[in-house]
This record gives sequence, C-alpha cells and structure tokens, in this order.
Amino acid sequence: MALSSDKHYLAVAGNPSVSLYDVFGTSDLPVLKLDGHTANVTAVEFTQDYKFLASCSEDCTIRWWDVYAGVCKSELQNGSIVNDIAIHPDSRQELIVSCDQDGMIRVWSWRRREVLCEVAPQPSVAVRSVTISYDGQLVVAGNNLGQVFVYRLIIDSTPQGGRSVELELYINFEAHDGYRITRTLFSNLIRHDEQMFPNMKQPGEQLLVTCSSDRSAKLWRLTERKVPAALGSREEVVQAGAELVHSLNYHQRWVWDAAFSSDSGYLVTVSTDTRAALWSTKTGQIIREFKGHQKGIVCVALNDATNT
Repeated sequence: MALSSDKHYLAVAGNPSVSLYDVFGTSDLPVLKLDGHTANVTAVEFTQDYKFLASCSEDCTIRWWDVYAGVCKSELQNGSIVNDIAIHPDSRQELIVSCDQDGMIRVWSWRRREVLCEVAPQPSVAVRSVTISYDGQLVVAGNNLGQVFVYRLIIDSTPQGGRSVELELYINFEAHDGYRITRTLFSNLIRHDEQMFPNMKQPGEQLLVTCSSDRSAKLWRLTERKVPAALGSREEVVQAGAELVHSLNYHQRWVWDAAFSSDSGYLVTVSTDTRAALWSTKTGQIIREFKGHQKGIVCVALNDATNT
C-alpha cells in the first residue's frame, strides 16, 4: 500500500491487480485498476510527482505504470519472486531497486529494462524489504535471518558518456537475532530536529526502523565516528555503525509494517495481532492503540499532512 506524495491517491496491492483509490472521494470503488500481473502483487510505490507507479509481484516481474494513461510502460523480468521495490527519489535517474526471494538486491533502469548492478548479501537467504533514503544516497535491506544491510548507492558518469551504478556495503548488523525482518524504512528527514532527537550527534545521521516476526519494531540510528586507523596510530578513519535507539515492544504477533509521520516524530506499526500502535520516536513510548480490525494488519500508510 502506498500514498501519492500529494496524499490524494492510495495504491493498494492485490492479487493480481493494483487498485488506485481517491482518498477524498465519496466512493469506495477504485478510480483505476491496473491489470497485468499474473500473481500476488507484493509492493507498490509512486514516483515523487505521482505520474508513475511501480509494482512487483510473485510472478517474478516488476512493472512500471503510467498512472494517467493506466497502462504499463515497462516490464522487468527478475527470474525470482520479487518481495519489495523502491524508486530512486531523483526521477532523472530512472532507477528502481528490488529485492527477491533468492536473496538478490538489484538496481534496474526501468526505461532500458536492464539490471545495472546486483548484490547477494547472504546468497539464497530471502531479502524481504528494501528502501532508499530520501537523499537517494543509501539503500537499506533486511532479510529472513534478521540481518540489515545498508549500502551506498554510487552513481558515476563513464568516459563513454554513460553511467556506472554500484552498491557499496556501508553497514551490516544483526537487528532481530535471526528472526525474519518484514520491513526496513528510513525516516522522512535527513536533518532531524535537535529538540526532537537530542542524541543525534551529527545533523546528517539517519533514523531507521525495522519490523520483525519477533513481534517487535526497532528504531536505529546510523552513525559515523572517527577512530584510529591502527593501534597507536594518529591517522583516523571513519567507522560507520548502527545504534539501537528504542525497541518498540507491544504487539503480540508479527509486526509487518511501519510508517513515519511527516516530521519523523511519530511512528505507526501494524501487526498480525489485528492492532495498530502510534509511538513517539523521541521517547519510544506508545501513545495510542488502534483496535477494530478483525484480521491481521499487514500494511499501513500515514497521511498527517496539515493541509488536508
């Protein structure tokens, strides 16, 4: 499930179609239905200008849709069940990052319909979730063994006038002690409010949430610090790492998804236990419980825009 950047349209992944709804409309029927996948759709995401939408499926394909025309503009053949996708925030790059059941993370050019770069963090271990930071510089992925992998997404021009794309491992850490990671998500802000996040040592540090089958969600801070290059050396190198900020323990079953508020001060989590929870990211305390669903909740999208 995904909201357009103007918070007007909601895209819902189904089996095997994608349905678009008018959030402020009076009808509960979709305003557009995108048909083409032949199996369960596992993820959807809008571009920043919400003119296009990407979807992935258990049919081993990724599709790029023209939302206005309601047609598929590009189909990418992955060769394995695609679990998640993320669109690069700079539309000029025309990039999609995917992760799949065979443990691959791939960077695609949707226009050229080809793989530009791929890595296998732990071969044959399914990667469940992938997200790109809001500045487009980092890619984070989580797998079935509780491991989180953060990569630098490096895009360079080549002498021939083309471009090279590389995923360079930046941080790897165990987040959930071998339990499956269901969601990884960067916060909405690159520079965080000092009063809201007083422990952020550098203004560029990233916040990251992970959700898991261990019934928890965890909030992490990605950090960089200078350390001696060798014992007794005056030369320093930058060491990157991840620090646990809060462990969010409330749900009784798998935590499937999470969504940050627009200022990253709040977080919503949802679970198979049929409940949703609203958290303060500053204190790690639960603020409100939401009960009412009769079945497990597997996805969430948050609209907290002040102008709607």
